[in-house]
This record gives sequence, structure tokens and C-alpha cells, in this order.
Amino acid sequence: MKKIIAILFAGTLLIVSCETKKTEQAETPVSYPTLTLKTQKADVSVEYPTILEGEQTVEIRSKVDGYIEQVYVEEGSAVAKGQALFKIDANSYLQEVNNKKAAVLAAEASLETAVIQTKRTAALAEKKIINNYELTSAKNTERVKRAELSQANADLSSAKSKLAFTNIVSPINGVVGSLPFKIGSLVSSSAPDPLTTVANTKNIFAYFSLSQQQLNSFLDQFSGNQLKDKLKNMPDVSLVTADGNTYLSKGKIQTLSGVLNAGTGSANFKAIFPNPEGKLWSGASATIVIPTQFAAAILVPKKAVFELQGRFFVFTVDAQNVVHNTEIKIRNTATEKDYLITEGVKAGDIIVTEGIGNLRDGVKIAAISSSKK
Repeated sequence: MKKIIAILFAGTLLIVSCETKKTEQAETPVSYPTLTLKTQKADVSVEYPTILEGEQTVEIRSKVDGYIEQVYVEEGSAVAKGQALFKIDANSYLQEVNNKKAAVLAAEASLETAVIQTKRTAALAEKKIINNYELTSAKNTERVKRAELSQANADLSSAKSKLAFTNIVSPINGVVGSLPFKIGSLVSSSAPDPLTTVANTKNIFAYFSLSQQQLNSFLDQFSGNQLKDKLKNMPDVSLVTADGNTYLSKGKIQTLSGVLNAGTGSANFKAIFPNPEGKLWSGASATIVIPTQFAAAILVPKKAVFELQGRFFVFTVDAQNVVHNTEIKIRNTATEKDYLITEGVKAGDIIVTEGIGNLRDGVKIAAISSSKK
């Protein structure tokens, strides 16, 4: 009996010992690398979406109604100022010119008759054969005929202009855009869509916007008391095209609109890029990359940040080594390893840098401090 009791007592001690060991193991915090944040001088590249436009983009529209008879160019072809683009069927406009020419001839003949009548009447009035009333009437008739001739010439000039408008030429040197209308298409001077566009892409303008909140902090980075001085001191900028390639030539921020957009509250910048080989296209989307220096920036490793429904978080560590998921605001930068933090954490805060996929809010950890170069 004593032997059985001893065995049961030993078993109980073993179970209690195992449970105690499991509890101790469960309560032992897991070690995680952490980082104490600090402000530092940072050179980063800030990215903004942009839309490209040619130095000059002109919509080509028909000033007369008619059917397209000829299309002389192809999409994407380079054209010179004055080069023919389209030919509109001109038969009706040629007939109108001929009719107006005939009207001019008739008006000239009527005027000539009126002039002769005025001279004859003046001679008779001078000899007192007729009274001055008939002379005045003859002069007024001559004035009317002169006005009719002037109107006939104006109508002829208008008809010639309409005839000339059937030959549509390029107003600038540039590159032809899309050609939605083909031979045989009926076009109108009131059509909402242009026949095509011609863009002068020797230089390309890249437009991008900054919010009112971003504007002052952006401008404060550059020396100069006036805006023109700040623009002059801004660094050269780069352009990343939609295919992810960086355009070889650097650009320069040229202007800043003096009035904020009433709808968006943003300020519009314009950068200019040389495009001698025509590799940039008007209307294309791209990303403008601006090298920017921050005197007191907080950088957080990208591996320490997780995203949830479009929001960004880090795990901060409090004085009791308990972690908390903390929302942060990041600035879009082109740095490979770090995010530039604008809100959510400050210098002196401690964050977890690795293994965040295994953490949850409120867990106690064993923090392993690490330094960041």
C-alpha cells in the first residue's frame, strides 16, 4: 500500500513539474530585433505621377462640312508646318466660288452702268436741263452698286476661303496622333472630335501636383527668397516611363502655377525634358522622380512595415516590452530599403524590425536592440 501511495505521489509531482515547465515556456517572451528611431539627414527621391504633353499640341479640325477624299499621313508620322494632312471633297465649294465670281462680274457691270448714268446726269444738270434731284438719285444708285460690288467680292473671298479649307494642312512641325476618320468619312465643322492632333514633341512637358500641405515643406528645401530663385536652385529631375525604364535625359522643373486648383487645392508644377529622338509621347503617363534632402527625417526599414487595406503599420514596443500595431503615414520615395515616415512615430520610439508576421497586438517580447546605420 505504501508503495502504491509513493508511486502516485511521484506521478503527481511529475505532472505538476511538467505543467509548471509548460507554463514557464509559454510565458517566456520570444526575442525580436528592434530599432530605436532617430532623426537623420537623408537624401531620398520623391516620386509623383505625371502626364506628359508636347511642347505644343494642336487639334486638327475641319472648318467645312464634307467627305474626306484623301488622308495624306499616317499615325505617328512626323510632319512639317504647312504639310497636307487631309483633303475634303471640294466640288460644292468650287461651284460656289464660280457662282460668286459670276456675281462679282454682274456687280461690276451694274456699277459701270451706274457710273455712266451719273456722269450723263451730271452733264445735264450742269446745263440746267434736269434738276438736282435726278443727279442725286443717280449718285445714290452708283453708291448702291458699289456696295453690291463690295458685297459680291466679300462673298467671293468667303467662298475661296471655304474652298481653301478643303485642303487641311499642319499648322506646326510635329508628330501626328491617332486618325479616327478614314477616307469616305463625313466630317463637320461642329464635330466634337478632332480629325487628329499634331504635337510638337521636341521638348516634353511633365505636369505634376502637390497638395497645399506639401507645397511649403517642398519649397522650403531649396534656397532662395523668391519663387524664381527656388525654381532655379531645384535639382535636375528624372522621368520613369510607364514600362518602368528611366529616361536617359534629365529634366528641369520650370514653372509653378501661381494659383491653387480650386477643385483639388493643389499646386501644379511643370518640368521640361528634351526629346530630340521622339522617345517620349504626348499624352503618356509617367513618374517624375525628384531628389530631395531632409535634414531631420525618420526612416523605417520596409521590412518592418506591413500594409492592411491600404494603410501602413509598424509594431512599436512600449516600456514593458509589449508591442502595439501603430498606423504610420509614409512618403512615397524611391529608396530601396526604407520608408520616409511623416506621421505615426517619432524619434525615440522603438519598433520591431523582423518577424512581424508572427506578432499580434499586445504580445510581450524580448527586445533585442539593434543599431541602424
